[in-house]
Amino acid sequence: MTARFRPLFTPKDVDDALETSRDRTVVVYKHSPICEISADALEEMNRFLADAPAGLDVRIVDVLAARPASQHLEARTGIRHESPQVLVMSGGDVAWNASHRRITAAAVSEAFAAL
Repeated sequence: MTARFRPLFTPKDVDDALETSRDRTVVVYKHSPICEISADALEEMNRFLADAPAGLDVRIVDVLAARPASQHLEARTGIRHESPQVLVMSGGDVAWNASHRRITAAAVSEAFAAL
């Protein structure tokens, strides 16, 4: 079974993801459903998921539908909001992030493998 996105809807969901990242890597993808670059990044993230280890904790935030979660993620991590954006979190902190055209399956895989 391949890894799958789990949605982050609320600030509490964000807090839970950050807490989980203390014990295992969590990948968060911030997506805008009205952005062409986000559509391309989503394809790259789906390629990443297809090759990711089963059970990898990968979350998705719809930055329009779940704006409070998106804003809370920025506040908690100190990483300025962009979309699309990927945050690879480990040890309760952001270990790597990328946005826009820098989001590729290969880049996310390399960041994950480096942990």
